[in-house]
Amino acid sequence: RSKVLTLGAYTIVSNVQGESLELKANPYYFKGKPKIEKVTVEVVNSNTIVSALKAGKYDLALRIPTDLYKTYSSLNNLELLGRQELYYSYMGFKVGHFDKAKGENIMDPNAKMADKNLRQALAYGLDVDQMTKAFYYGLRERATMSVPPAFKKYYSKDIKGYPYDPEKAKKLLDEAGYKDVDGDGLREDNKGNKLVFNFAFQGGNNYDQALADTFIKSWKEVGLDVKLLDNKLMGKKEWDQRVLGDDPEIDLFLGAGHHGSDPSRQELFGRQSQFNYFRYTSDKIDEAFKEQRSDEMFDDNKLKEAYNKFDDLIADELPFFGLSWDTEITYVNKRVKHFNVEDFTKGRLSVENLELTKEAPEK
Repeated sequence: RSKVLTLGAYTIVSNVQGESLELKANPYYFKGKPKIEKVTVEVVNSNTIVSALKAGKYDLALRIPTDLYKTYSSLNNLELLGRQELYYSYMGFKVGHFDKAKGENIMDPNAKMADKNLRQALAYGLDVDQMTKAFYYGLRERATMSVPPAFKKYYSKDIKGYPYDPEKAKKLLDEAGYKDVDGDGLREDNKGNKLVFNFAFQGGNNYDQALADTFIKSWKEVGLDVKLLDNKLMGKKEWDQRVLGDDPEIDLFLGAGHHGSDPSRQELFGRQSQFNYFRYTSDKIDEAFKEQRSDEMFDDNKLKEAYNKFDDLIADELPFFGLSWDTEITYVNKRVKHFNVEDFTKGRLSVENLELTKEAPEK
């Protein structure tokens, strides 16, 4: 990659793998040479990014962690631009394993999370709206379906998801036979045995322990005893190995991901997909994917109908439920002119028109 041929607005001068890029304006760019001669792109540690922004070190900053929002939102040398992300977080339930010999996901009817009423009760037992306000400064909102609002063609306001309803959660658990037999405030299973759920939670943000505690406290209020797996937050590598490896100790897990250009859920729920971390399959889901691949789906209205119908199906069977959608924040120093965040994130920003109004970034 040392000799890069490009027709783009900038050419690469140097590249330090995983650290930085030095770019220079391409004088032969077909739209005209960019007004900004030199661009430096750096990967910055989240522990130092706020102080660097305050000192006016950068003109643009992308993907700043949400938990830092309060520390940089009051800086007066910047503009903060927000857009709805394709990111979503979710709660998943382990109901089987991946059979490598067969190359498909196999459900276990005796899995602890096999009871649909139990899964739905866990969803109704969380006040996600309150959690997004408390931990994300309003930058996230409760997810009601697997297609986020950023997909305007396919998103539906009619799907309500699982709003907070602890009384409904308790009723579902009662109907399924999960009752507090010994009077300690926690429910036993339908055979009267002690019932504990192991929760795989990947840490990384400074609020993650408090967030995990909020999940556990909320479920305890409807009588469910949930504990962090091994009584601790997990690192990314361990989470990947144990969740993808179908560790039998895991009952439920917090996950997250980004949609691509198509919000199809075949990778997440496909019968042969190893990324179906839940290991949940059904004939109805198979039929839904078959319908989504049909020639009729070249009609956007029919595709929206199919995606919305699929979300209704997932909300009923509930192998997982969406927790939140995110807002992506882009920091732009006040000396930058002609920057449009929507165009930038969609790869259509006319970078040749960007200008800097001062010699150095505003401090």
